[in-house]
Amino acid sequence: MEEDNLSDKQEVEVMTNQIWKSINILRGVLPVQEYHVYLFLLSAYYDGIIKKRLLNLGSENNDFVFEAINSSPKYSELADAYFPIINRLSKNKKLGTLLYQLTLLNLEIPEHNFNEVFDNLLYRIADAQGKYSGEFLLPNEISKFIMDLAEVPNGANVFNPFAGLASFALHLTNKQHYYGQEISQSTWALGKLRLMRQQGNIDVDYRVEDSIHNWPDSNPFDLVLANPPFNFKIDKWLADYDYNRSRMTAEQYVLKKGLESINDDGKVICLVSQGTLFRAGAEGRYRQQLIEQGLIDTVISLPGGLLKHTGIAISILILTKNKNNSSEIRFVDGKEFVINKGKKDKRLDNHKLFNYLKSINNHEFVRKVNIKIIEENNFNLNVQRYFLDEFEGVPLKHVVKIAKGLLTKENGLGKLIKISNLKDDDIAYKLNINEIEDRVLPAIARKIESTCVLVSVRWKSLKPTLFEYSGTPIYTGNDILALEVQNENTEIDLNYLTTELRSSRVNDQFTAYQNTGAIPFIKKSDLLEVKIIVPSIEEQKGKIKGLLEYANKLKILQKERNAIVHGQQLTSFDEFASLKHSLGAPRQNILSNSKSLIRFFESNNSPAFEEVKRSYEDRYKTKLIEDLSKIKEDINHISIILEKGEKGLLLENYELKPISVQDINQLLKGFKSTQEKFTLHFEKVSKEEMKGKAIIANTTLLQILIDNVISNAIKHAFNDKKALNLMVIDLKVTENVMQLEIKNNGNPFPDNYNKKKFVAKFSTANPNKGTGLGGYDINRIAKYFSNPDWELELNSSDPFPVSFKFNFPVIPLLNE
Repeated sequence: MEEDNLSDKQEVEVMTNQIWKSINILRGVLPVQEYHVYLFLLSAYYDGIIKKRLLNLGSENNDFVFEAINSSPKYSELADAYFPIINRLSKNKKLGTLLYQLTLLNLEIPEHNFNEVFDNLLYRIADAQGKYSGEFLLPNEISKFIMDLAEVPNGANVFNPFAGLASFALHLTNKQHYYGQEISQSTWALGKLRLMRQQGNIDVDYRVEDSIHNWPDSNPFDLVLANPPFNFKIDKWLADYDYNRSRMTAEQYVLKKGLESINDDGKVICLVSQGTLFRAGAEGRYRQQLIEQGLIDTVISLPGGLLKHTGIAISILILTKNKNNSSEIRFVDGKEFVINKGKKDKRLDNHKLFNYLKSINNHEFVRKVNIKIIEENNFNLNVQRYFLDEFEGVPLKHVVKIAKGLLTKENGLGKLIKISNLKDDDIAYKLNINEIEDRVLPAIARKIESTCVLVSVRWKSLKPTLFEYSGTPIYTGNDILALEVQNENTEIDLNYLTTELRSSRVNDQFTAYQNTGAIPFIKKSDLLEVKIIVPSIEEQKGKIKGLLEYANKLKILQKERNAIVHGQQLTSFDEFASLKHSLGAPRQNILSNSKSLIRFFESNNSPAFEEVKRSYEDRYKTKLIEDLSKIKEDINHISIILEKGEKGLLLENYELKPISVQDINQLLKGFKSTQEKFTLHFEKVSKEEMKGKAIIANTTLLQILIDNVISNAIKHAFNDKKALNLMVIDLKVTENVMQLEIKNNGNPFPDNYNKKKFVAKFSTANPNKGTGLGGYDINRIAKYFSNPDWELELNSSDPFPVSFKFNFPVIPLLNE
């Protein structure tokens, strides 16, 4: 049996790769979002709807294809979705080529193998589409895991709102009845095609419907399964009409309606963002009701990066209609059940996790928690806090208090402390007030006029920093707390406290109490419950003395190093200085003229001027004013580089500093969508992903890096302008990493080409079209950004044969 399974697996893999290569004929003919038409024709050919003997090979007169599909009850249902695409293939004279490719395939394989090939191809196409596909296609391992958890009985009625590509239905087999709703017709058509390949003995009712406005009022279901869009706000009138609520997310709506729609033995299983576990307000009150009524059975926490369309952490909630008589909720920490297949590819090990949950002997990642304990935790369902081991020590609330400080009521100037000002150094942990610039104070700022330990309540560490007050006050926002000694009788040295707050035991407690999400944070009340070790005051001072002696030794070594570096001289670039001088006047003329043209066209709205603007936009598919503004921005960009003077080519002269993901999002949106030979599409980043996050980089160098990637595509990927020539910039942000991917669907690199050759100075894939400096500069900038392992993926069989991937560590950006 194992040999048969291995043989089937190999056959599926070979066939998948073979067919995937033939999909390449669609490159430049159809947008990648329409590549699933290949699956439609492939399926129809395998099922004998399109017959090989009727194919007039080499001819584009394939009207019989439409007739054959219309004659099939199954396939004709999808005609409205696929015939327009097939018609375009026919007009482009590619339909005959595609059909001919099908005849070359050896499809004499068992149907269960072909169905697996079909689904493999579907996921590959989804991968090529990027973030967009993740909104309607769940990773197979997650949908399979959820269905295993559901343990659906024979003959069960299953309802799946927000069904996407009906991923859950593929795991039903035992005469179950499936009712799915999907609002997008194109998504529904592909989902319907996918279900047609399903061999399980199930009754399917899969419709184009809006789940929010068309929730079924039929007989109660045995199971409601959903993956609703995260933080999507439903219509106010509907929330108010049904639940007397002014604001409600789709996640909340599914939980409420799902419980109302199941029978007494039914379940609701919902994939949600982790904010659902701890958000306050009306959502928190509803969560409290569910807990008190014993309706929550299980909470499973999974890390970010498992879904294609978002990097945020997720959870699986299991709710039951029968009250939880044991008064316990099962918590599962799933972070150790993830397979890392590269920096961008994380997958749930669903088999390992499910088997673990079935084992009665394993409890390391499973805890059953009494509802009374959850009540003591303010009905917070964040999983990690219930896996915190018991620590010995004294709670912070017994030795320190939070300095309230006077609230600033006017926007004056002062030394506002940001999280980036706090220290991450075990030795140099004191705040240097001379390094803090005065800035305009927000209304929420509080004035601190006492020696204290500053800690961050946002992001991934406390960053405890000692502030020694000497007459100049500081100001803090909501993201930083000031901890003072509680009273005169408390024997705690603030130097010791600062170092103790950096200990691993404190960090473990801090992590457990944090609420995860776009920005991890800890509540004041939870922070004060963190336990520390408080030895005698003599022992505290002894420990600090040892640290100071170690710090002095480090300072001496640093001075010796600086003396060596100081004696080194940087090479001057006289030719560069001369070049800068020569370009000065032309550069200024272009800048001045572009400004004049912008003012000239912006200030004239006469019919003649409007006609010029319209004609320009019709011809170049971009707006005249925007292009003139881009010229001005590019000249300013060149000026920044030239103004670096003789050292303008040295990366070290470009300061690395925090740049918000929001600013990077704006930078990427600013790149001209219609380029010389292709269209540039930027996949937007959700507010949830961007919020409070930054990377360490330099905006000018980042723009140079991206410009070089674009320039490379202009020179090598595309020979001429075509409507379907496409470059995609895809930004995905997890809690730890910002992943920037830039890919194009142009010509692939030569077969023997690789990253090593690409980054070599003066090495180029085509000497007639480039100097080879672009790849060299991309590499050295990426290395300067601490990303030496950036990836250049070259695969001629992919819809996007060239892909650049860069990974940047994420840092917090708060109170900026």
